[in-house]
Amino acid sequence: MHDFWMFEGLMSGGNGTLHVTSIHCDDTIARSLCAGSLNVLSLHGCKPEQAGLEPGAADVLVGGLNPTFRQYLMEEFTAAGIRGVTASGEEEIAGIDPDNICNRTLLGMGAQLEMTTALRTAMFAAGKDTVADRATNLLPSFWTFATATRRAIDRVEAGQTVL
Repeated sequence: MHDFWMFEGLMSGGNGTLHVTSIHCDDTIARSLCAGSLNVLSLHGCKPEQAGLEPGAADVLVGGLNPTFRQYLMEEFTAAGIRGVTASGEEEIAGIDPDNICNRTLLGMGAQLEMTTALRTAMFAAGKDTVADRATNLLPSFWTFATATRRAIDRVEAGQTVL
């Protein structure tokens, strides 16, 4: 069984003003879900230049404090033909702060994905990357990404004993 929590700006514009960093997420439901879970995977969006990548890069940066989870994510993305990059440098992008929401688990570590704009855009039909249009305009690359991510989750969970 998996839980899901999402923070999403739903205003018609200016959603950037709502941005909350991973270490400043103080939502009690999100924190409670993480605190009661062995594994947490957080998904974020970034611009390539934030991550030190070339403009237009369609990559996913893999971070967090769980080295096994990170390894499985990288392996599954590679197998799926998705360019995974080890997140390093900026602490927020790398997901290495213990206060990062992905690391507030029972194990004190999780994984974080930072998806570049080009990667996210490639998952939806042209011009359909809006809240209203996304669900009905998914491209195969969306499902490839989701399947690779789910495989990594399955692998990390298969190697764990329930506390």
